[in-house]
Amino acid sequence: MVRFGGEYPLTRDQIQFYRENGFVQLDNVLTAEELEFLRNALEEAVMAPARHAVVNSDGRSDYAKVFYQKVNIWRDHEGVREFVFSPRLAEIARRLAGFRAVRLWHDHALIKMPGPDSRPSPWHQDLPYWPMNEEGALSCWMALDDVTVHNGCMQFIPGTHRLGKLPPINLVQPQDIFSMIPPEKKHLIGKEPYVAEMKAGSCTFHDGRTFHYASPNRSDKPRRAMVVIYMADGTTYNGKRHICTDPLGLQVGDRLEGELFPLLAEGEPE
Repeated sequence: MVRFGGEYPLTRDQIQFYRENGFVQLDNVLTAEELEFLRNALEEAVMAPARHAVVNSDGRSDYAKVFYQKVNIWRDHEGVREFVFSPRLAEIARRLAGFRAVRLWHDHALIKMPGPDSRPSPWHQDLPYWPMNEEGALSCWMALDDVTVHNGCMQFIPGTHRLGKLPPINLVQPQDIFSMIPPEKKHLIGKEPYVAEMKAGSCTFHDGRTFHYASPNRSDKPRRAMVVIYMADGTTYNGKRHICTDPLGLQVGDRLEGELFPLLAEGEPE
C-alpha cells in the first residue's frame, strides 16, 4: 500500500460547506499507521539541523510563545515529504477549492508549547503573508494530537473568506482584525466561531482569507500540527518578501512553479 495514497470519501455537502464558510473539518483522514509514521517523521525532522527548511522565529523570542514553526520540512526529510506529497490530501484541496490543478506552496510544522507562557495565535488571515496575486490558496491543518480548546485547537469565523485580503497583523503584538472589516462587508461574516476540536489524524482545510485563531496550550504536552498549503496552478508572484521566495530572484507576475512548488493534483474542476 502506498502511504498517504488512496482517496478520501469527500462529499458534495462537505465541498459546499467549505465554499460557503471558508473552512471544513474532516475526520479520520489518516489511518492509525499513517499517523504514527508522521509523528515519528516530524519529530526527527524538527530535531534535525535545517539544510533547506527554515525555522521561522520572526526574530523575536516571544514568537515561540505563540508557536514554533519550521517551514519546508519536506526538502530535508523523506518521511515528511511522503505526507506533503500525499495525493489524498492534494485531491481534497483541489476539489474543495474547485481548481483544475494544485501546487504546493509550502509545508510547516506548527507546535504550540504548553505552560503558563503559552499565548494564543490571534485572529488573522493567512493570505496577507503570502506573496500571491491570486486568492483561493488553502491550508490543510493536520492534528497530530487530539486537540481541544484546552490545548489550542483551531477556531474559524464562518464566511470571512468573502471579505477578501485584509492587512497582515503582527502575531506577537496583534491588532484587532475585526476592526479592519469595512462596515459595508460586516454582514458577510458569521456571528459565532466554529471550534474545531478533533482527534489526531483528523484535519481542517481553510481558505487563506478565512479568519482563524488558536487558544493557548494549557495542557502539559506540546500540541503538534503539520500544515500543507496548496495554491492553484498558475498562481503568480506579487513581489512581497517571503522566506520561500526571497532567494529565488522572481519578478512580479512570475508563476510560482517548478521544483520548489511541485504540481500535486489535477483533474476536472467541480
